[in-house]
Order: sequence, then C-alpha cells, then structure tokens
Amino acid sequence: MKTRAFWLGLALAAPLFLGGVASAADPQDQGKTLFNAGAQAYAAGQFNAAIQAFDESYRLSPRPGVLFSVAQAHRRQYYVDKRPEHLKASIQNYRDYLGKVAEGGRRADAAQALSELEPIAERLGSSGSPPPAPAPAAPPETRLMVSSPTRGATVSVDKGKALEAPLITEITPGKHALHLTAEGYFDEDRDIDASAGGVAALDIALRERPGQLVIKASSGAQLTIDGRYVATTPLPRPLEIEPGHHLIAVARNGYRAFTEEIDVGRAETKTVEVDLHATKQRVASYVLLGAGAAGILVGGVFAALAGQQQSLAHDIDLQRQTKSYDCTDPASACPTKAYQDAVNRRDGLRPIATTALTAGGVVAATGAVLFFFDQPSLDVRATRSDSKPGPAAPPIKDAPMEISAAPAIGPGFYGGSIVGRF
Repeated sequence: MKTRAFWLGLALAAPLFLGGVASAADPQDQGKTLFNAGAQAYAAGQFNAAIQAFDESYRLSPRPGVLFSVAQAHRRQYYVDKRPEHLKASIQNYRDYLGKVAEGGRRADAAQALSELEPIAERLGSSGSPPPAPAPAAPPETRLMVSSPTRGATVSVDKGKALEAPLITEITPGKHALHLTAEGYFDEDRDIDASAGGVAALDIALRERPGQLVIKASSGAQLTIDGRYVATTPLPRPLEIEPGHHLIAVARNGYRAFTEEIDVGRAETKTVEVDLHATKQRVASYVLLGAGAAGILVGGVFAALAGQQQSLAHDIDLQRQTKSYDCTDPASACPTKAYQDAVNRRDGLRPIATTALTAGGVVAATGAVLFFFDQPSLDVRATRSDSKPGPAAPPIKDAPMEISAAPAIGPGFYGGSIVGRF
C-alpha cells in the first residue's frame, strides 16, 4: 500500500515537469528535489509537509504544475482538519493553475475540484454566523525530507535509529549528519544544514557494490567479458564486475573457446570453472608431430646403419690396398665380395633413410604449422541472450579434417608429399 500511495502521489503531482527538463542550475535542481520530497510526503499522508515542500519548490522553480500539487495537498488537509484556511488556499491555487494553463494539463481535474470545493466555501460564508476567527498561524516547522531511488535504503539522522526512506521528519534548525545504507550498496554520509521554518530535502542514490568474479582455468587463457578483453589466466585475485547479466568468454590457443552467461548480484562472489577442450586441429598437430618425429627417428636409424656399412666398406678397401689377395683361388679370403656386399647394403639403406627423414621432416613441419597457427576464435555472432536478436543464421559446422602423407621415390630422387583439407 505504501508503494502504491507513493506512485499515486507522483501521478497527482506529475504536471510539474511535463513541460520541460530542469536545467542544471542549482535553484531548479533544488526545486525538483523539493517537489519529489513533497510528492513522497503527500503519498505518506503528511499533507502539511507536502504543502511546505511544494511551496518551497514553487518559490525556486515557479512551474504551473506545482500550483496544482499545492491545491491538492491543501484540499486533502482540509478534509483532515476542516480548517477553512486550507479550503481557501486550495481554491485559490486551483484558480491560479487554471489561469496559467490555458489548455490541457490537469484543467479538467482542477475544474472538478473547484465544483466540489466552491459550494462548500459558499455554505460556510452564508451560514448566518460569523466564521470563527482563524487561530494564530503557528510558525512553520523545520523539516527534513530524505529520499532515495535505491530500494531498501534506510536513513539515520545524527547517529539515531535507521528508518526506511523516504524519511520525512521535523528537526531542529542547524547542521545534521545523515547516514544512508542499503544491502548491496556502499554507505553514504552527508551533512545538511536546515534553516528555521524551511525544508531540507535530499534525494540520494546509493552506489552499487561490485560483484566478485573468480575464473578457474588453465594458464595462458584470455578472458573477455561482454566482448572486452579483461585479463590472461591465472588471475591473481577475483575481478570486480558490475552487478547484472554478463557473457564470459575464455579462449586459449589450441582449444575451443568457452562461453557462459552469468548473473552477478551486488557484493556477490561468482565462480566460473572453465573446462577447455582441444580443437581437431590441435589433435591433428600432435598426431603429425608424433608421426614426423617417428619418421625422423626411423630415418636416423637407417642412416646410422648405412653409415656403418659405409665404414665397413672403407675398412675393407684399405685392407685391399695394403695387402695382396689372390681372388682367383676360391680357398683364399678375398675381400672383394665382402666389400661389394657392404656397398650394396649401404646403397640399399640410404634411400630408406632419405625417404624416412624427408617424409618425417615434412610431416613434422606440417604439424608445427598446425600447432602454431591454431589460434582461438569466438563466433562473432555469439552474443548475450538478453541482447536484441538479429537475423537467424545457419549453425557453424566443423569442417571435416583430412590429412595424408606419402613418400615420393624416383630415379635419383627421394622426397615426400603431404595433403591436408580443413
């Protein structure tokens, strides 16, 4: 009921600022603050406080809509205490409003109110008995009105008991210390100077406490929030993040990008555990690097065996040069056959070693290229679910990856070839 009454009060007083936007000048800003304070007092049923705030607002920012609000407050107060001065003031302010607003606005409401109040005033004037002498006007109270658009805000004055905003109370003239609090917001301290018989009004919006974001991910991953780069993991401490809805993206070379939408409350700590999965390209690079290394290893083994046979042939050739052998005698140990056998084995091992080394190098180089150029990419169409939807697009499908490698051998030529499709 309290919230409903507050908005009703604002609706009754709405014409004040429909005609334009207040400038940044201090009197107009203060006039707006006083008007809002009066609207809240009206909604709370404190019509005398509302009259005082509206009068002060009109003095600082004389807009016709304020006259209507003053008339409304006097009218409601008249029905509370039946004091004729409120009836008279209400009628006068309705008339002044109609005189300043030629058309539109709340003219119909003002005319309806006058048709109700003027007959009452006439009856009081023609009752035959003189109207009672008005009681001496009491000096206006010094009032404090503190409001806040922050839901759940409380206000304490001079370290007193915290009361829910809006706070409308009588105070002594002079300086006062205000303390505003609300769960999930930073506290706010203000000093205000209340003049005797005046209205000290403040409207204070509290600042939200940021949330805390903890990212658990492997080292070297890039973190972006709502499309903006933030940091590289590991994070030395939790990140401060504005409360609300966010899109978290984590990307690392060789891994599929991770995205998740989260909601973070004020002063809430949110933990996101990131599980990155290797891409097909990174898996293929590992396979090729392993196959290439194996090919180079095999080629190295055959090259070593070929070198061994070359060394054996060289030793045998030295023996032939230093000693004389009768190779026509079958019973003699002629080294020519052993030499030729070593040369033949060498010549047979060399192509295998060359092919294995070449193919292994090509495959390993291809794997290295795939490894170093496997950079993460986020789909540019990936947006938060609360963003404005765009035209539908077909889903992205992973292209099939095919890689094949084969040695190439020809007369006087040894090599290899590799074919890949991504």
